[in-house]
Amino acid sequence: MNLWQLIQSKVPESMLSKTSLDFLPITPGRVFQAKVTEQLNGALFAIQKGTVSSKAVIQGEVEVGKEYLFQVKKGPEGLFLTPAEKIPAVSRELPGQVENKTVGMTTVRPPQTPTPLQTTQERILAIVTQKGENMPATTIKELVAVIDRLPATEKEKAIEFLKVLANRTGITNIPEKLQMMITGLSDKETTIQALTKVEASLQKITLPTPAQEKLMDVIQKMQQPSTMHTKAEVLQFIRQAVTLLGLDFEKGLSDLIRQGQPFSEGKVEQLKPLLMNYLQQVSTPEEKATVTQLISKLTGFQLLSREEGNLHHIFLPIPIKMHEETKEWYVHISSKKKNEMLDPDYCRIVLMLDMPVFSSVMVDVFVQQKVVSISLHHSYPSMEKLVDNSAPLLKKSLSVKGFTLSAVKTEWREHEENDGIPVDFLKVILTPNEKGLDIKI
Repeated sequence: MNLWQLIQSKVPESMLSKTSLDFLPITPGRVFQAKVTEQLNGALFAIQKGTVSSKAVIQGEVEVGKEYLFQVKKGPEGLFLTPAEKIPAVSRELPGQVENKTVGMTTVRPPQTPTPLQTTQERILAIVTQKGENMPATTIKELVAVIDRLPATEKEKAIEFLKVLANRTGITNIPEKLQMMITGLSDKETTIQALTKVEASLQKITLPTPAQEKLMDVIQKMQQPSTMHTKAEVLQFIRQAVTLLGLDFEKGLSDLIRQGQPFSEGKVEQLKPLLMNYLQQVSTPEEKATVTQLISKLTGFQLLSREEGNLHHIFLPIPIKMHEETKEWYVHISSKKKNEMLDPDYCRIVLMLDMPVFSSVMVDVFVQQKVVSISLHHSYPSMEKLVDNSAPLLKKSLSVKGFTLSAVKTEWREHEENDGIPVDFLKVILTPNEKGLDIKI
């Protein structure tokens, strides 16, 4: 029996001309890890992911018995795989043993529970591949180590942050940037609580410098209550918040470069540059940690504020004090550009509100040509009834302002107990809406 007869005796003819990648949702560009178990015919191989086996055409050199990271590609004959990286053999440990280590590898699942989920390494490679770049293996291992040591909900948050960094800043120093965003935007302490600590440190200084006096002034302004009852008050709040937080600080520096002016011409009147200046003067480790955490948080807000073509995105924390308790609300505004301003006729606003009775509520409002649609994501049992009762009044109020209410809906979601910004909120504001702009309040 020759080799061809051997192959035919082991493999049905229908398998020789077709591939089967249906053990997980496969799309071109996806990256996943699998083991090559057998060569069937030429470029046709049997592969195994977990306990699930399938077959696929592989273009590139692979060895039977080895595991690889594969990328799915599409050719004239259909889907095929290319090996992205060979996975080195590792010692397998029980989940309880792995939990006590900060090793960048995923926990082994019981063999009887096959899953279509990607490992952290596969998800990182998929993000980088989609960006069209290559990432060194050492950098991937660093990122896996950063992400895999986090709790489950924080892992998902880290993946969302990683997408932002890959798209906005490229892969240079990405592990350090990701760690900064995780520590800054997963902090349970609100911005105002951290600012209060900085204020207490400043008050101990007997002869403050002009920069320290300005920092104290900015902190006090940020703690003043703001009203947002009218359109003018809302716009004023946004302008003041962006200015005080220093979210446009780097833009101001780039404007100076473009205009050929020295950096000394820039006015250091915003929170971020004032904190960076103050960080060089604090002496205790506790003060350094507080200031560094605040700078990381502000940089995270900057990275979530971005421009995409003709769309402008602004992400802001809103300090709220309720019943003597300081909370942080978040607002994300997406809008078309109109004379360098937000276009009220085509915009989306997403607010994440943490309220005493309703717990966390995310409200989605989409405005397009005076037509408004609203949805509320909540975990409050009576929310649907309250919204139904209030919808007629809301419709009438909007009509007086010249707007038409097209729909109001509520969506139940599980209450998410974690620090910092909720994962579902991040996914909403970072995922482009295929229908256009959606607004959540």
